[in-house]
Amino acid sequence: MCREIIKAAIASDARSVAAITRSLRKRFKADWIPIQSVWELNATPRHGPHIGQPLTRTGDANIIQRASTDAHDRMKALGLGICRHESLTNISRLVPLSLCGSRGALVVIVLVASTLRLYNLSHGHPGLAIYSAISKNTTSSFHNWLYPSIYVDGSILADKPPVFFWLQGAFIALLGPTNLALRLPAALSGIASVVLLYVIVKRCHGTTSALIAALMLAIMPLDVNFSRGVFLEPVTSLTILISTYFIVRAVQEKDERYYYIAAAVLGVAFMVKLWQGLLPAPAFAVLALTHRWTTWPRLARITGISAVVFLVSAFWWPTLISLTSGAYDGVMHADNVWDMIFGWNLRERFGGLEYGSRHREDFLWFVTGPLSLILGISLFPGALIGAVALMLALWRRTSGLGLLWIVWMAVAMVGFGGASVRLTSYWTSAMPAVAALSGIGIAALIGRFKGPGMIWWIAAAGFLYCADTFWIVRDSGDYFKYCAYASLLLAAGSAIWAITPNSWGKSKGALAISVVGVAAAGIIFLNTTVGLHNILKPRNDTLGRIGFDQVAAPLSAGSRNNRGPQPQQSQAQLQGTLITSIVRTEIDNLNAVLNFVRQNRGDSRYLLAADTYNTSARVSFVTGEPILTLYSEYNKTRVTEISALNELIQSGDVRFILASSVMRYLDFELYSWIHANTREVSIQAGLPFRDEMELLEIISR
Repeated sequence: MCREIIKAAIASDARSVAAITRSLRKRFKADWIPIQSVWELNATPRHGPHIGQPLTRTGDANIIQRASTDAHDRMKALGLGICRHESLTNISRLVPLSLCGSRGALVVIVLVASTLRLYNLSHGHPGLAIYSAISKNTTSSFHNWLYPSIYVDGSILADKPPVFFWLQGAFIALLGPTNLALRLPAALSGIASVVLLYVIVKRCHGTTSALIAALMLAIMPLDVNFSRGVFLEPVTSLTILISTYFIVRAVQEKDERYYYIAAAVLGVAFMVKLWQGLLPAPAFAVLALTHRWTTWPRLARITGISAVVFLVSAFWWPTLISLTSGAYDGVMHADNVWDMIFGWNLRERFGGLEYGSRHREDFLWFVTGPLSLILGISLFPGALIGAVALMLALWRRTSGLGLLWIVWMAVAMVGFGGASVRLTSYWTSAMPAVAALSGIGIAALIGRFKGPGMIWWIAAAGFLYCADTFWIVRDSGDYFKYCAYASLLLAAGSAIWAITPNSWGKSKGALAISVVGVAAAGIIFLNTTVGLHNILKPRNDTLGRIGFDQVAAPLSAGSRNNRGPQPQQSQAQLQGTLITSIVRTEIDNLNAVLNFVRQNRGDSRYLLAADTYNTSARVSFVTGEPILTLYSEYNKTRVTEISALNELIQSGDVRFILASSVMRYLDFELYSWIHANTREVSIQAGLPFRDEMELLEIISR
C-alpha cells in the first residue's frame, strides 16, 4: 500500500491519483484510506519519521516522506482521504462509513427527497401565471425564445433573464401546459441539490456530516415547499451549488481552471434570478483568500480572468437585448433591460425593504415571524450548533473550509434577514448553507456524546425555540401540540446531559449514544412533520394557491404588534390583494369567462384588456392570444394610459375588460373611467355574484 501511495504522489495528473486510490478503496472496501496507519508503520529509519515530527534524516528517507505527504494532500483534495488530524475534516470525530454504507444511505436520502417533492405534484392550483406564460411563449418562436415575454407577440420583455424560462419551456413543450410540466423543473432541481450538497460537504467535512446535511436539505420545509411550486429558486440553488463545487475543488486541488468554471456557472446563476444567484459570492471570495495557494500577483491574475468570465456569462444576454431594443416595445416594471437588472431587481427590492410584519417588527423577523415554522426550526438547534462548531474549529485553526457556510449564512442574514414576505423566496438560496451547518452540527453532537459541553446547552435552547414555535400553531393539528411536548422533553434532556459529569458519560456509552441519537432524530422528526403537513394538508387560500403551503401562524394575543395595520401596511396589503386577485377566481369560472369573450369579441385585436400583469399572464397562458395590460400592480403605475385605451376602444381593438374591484383603491381615476364606459356582464359570462373579478363590456358610442 505504501508503494502505491508513493506512486500516487508522483503521478502526473489527478486521473492517475484517482485510479490508484480506487484500487486502494477496493482493496480495503471503504470510502476512506487510512493513510495515518501507513505513516505509523513507516516510522522507522528506513521510511522516515512520523508526520508532525521534525525531518532529521536526509536523502531518500526524506524524499519518501515528502512524497507520502504529497500523496496524502492530493488524495484529500480528491475527497478520497482523511486529514492527518481528524478534526480538520470531520468535526464529529466519527469513524467514516463504509463505501457501501454511505452509498446506501445516500440512495435512501434521495428517495426521501424525491417522495417529498414529487408526491401528488400535478395537483393543486397553478398559481400566479407570469412565469408560466413566459415559459410557454419561449417555445412559440425564436423571437420569444430570445426575448421572453408574457405576451405571445413578444411585445413586453420579462422582468427576469431567460435561463429558467428556457428550462421550463422545454418541459412544457414535452408535457404540455400542465401543472406537472410547470413544477418538474423546480422539483428535479431540488432533488439534484440534495445529491450535490452531499458531494460538497463530504469533500469538506466528511461522510457523516455530508449524509446528515443531505438529509436535512431533503426534508427542510422551506426547500420542499419551493421545490413543489412554479418557482425559480430551486433552479437558482442548484446552479449555485454547482459553482460551489468547483470553488471547493479549486481550493483543494490548487487548480485555477476550476475558478474559471465556477465563475462561468455563477454567471449562469445570475442569469436565472439575477442578484439572488450571487448570494454565496462573498463566501467564495473569503474562501479563496483564506486558502490562497499561490502568489499574490498570480491570484490577482486569476481573479481578473474569473471576473471577465463571470461578466461574459452573466451579461451577454442583457447586452444583446440592449443593442436590439427595437425588437420589443418595453420591459416589465422598468424602462429598459439595465433598469430591470439594477433598478427593479436591485434598487427597488433592497433599497426600500419593509422590515417585519404585523406579527413581529424586528430584524430577526425570519425566525420570529410567520417563517419560524418553515425556516426557524431548520436553523435551531442544528444549524446553530454547526456554526458554533465551525467557529471553534476556526479559532483552533483545525478547519477553514467551514468559512464557506458561515459567510454564506451571514450574508443572507444581513442582506434580507429582517425583510418582510417580499423576499421570503430569497431564503431558499440560503437553504444549502443551513443544511450544511445542520449536518455539521448534528454530526458534532453525535461525535461528542461522551460528555457535557457548550453545544448541549445550545441544543437545549434550540429545542425550547421549537417548543414555542409548535405551541403557537397547535390549533392547526394535534401533532403540532405533541411536537411542542417532544421539543420540551428534548430541551430538558439536552440540559440534563449538559450538566452530566464527563466520567459518567464515558462509563455509560450505550446510554450516551442513545441520548444523542434521540436528539438528532428529534431535529429530523420536527422538520419532517412540518413538511408532511404542508404536503398532505395544502392550503387552499391565496397563499396556498400561489405555492406557499406553510402553516398559518396566528397573531400573538396581547402582543404590542397585534394592532391594526398602519397606512403604509394597508397600502401594501391592498397591493398584494390586487396581485393575487386572479388566483382567487376559480379555474372553471375563468374558463367560462374566456369562452364568453371569444364568442362576443368580434374582430378586436386584443382578446381583452386586463387590469394587471398577473391577470394578463393567466389569460395569455390559457388562450395564447394578445392581451392588453392596463396597470402594473408591482410598480403601482399605469401601463396603458387612459388616452391610449380610449383610442384602442374607438378603433375596435378592445371589446372587454377583466378587472378586479380592488383597483378602485389603487387607481381610482382609471377604475372610474372604466366603469363609466362599460357595462358589467360578469354573471352572464359565468362569474359568481359579487366575485372579486369583474368582466366589463365596452359600451358602443
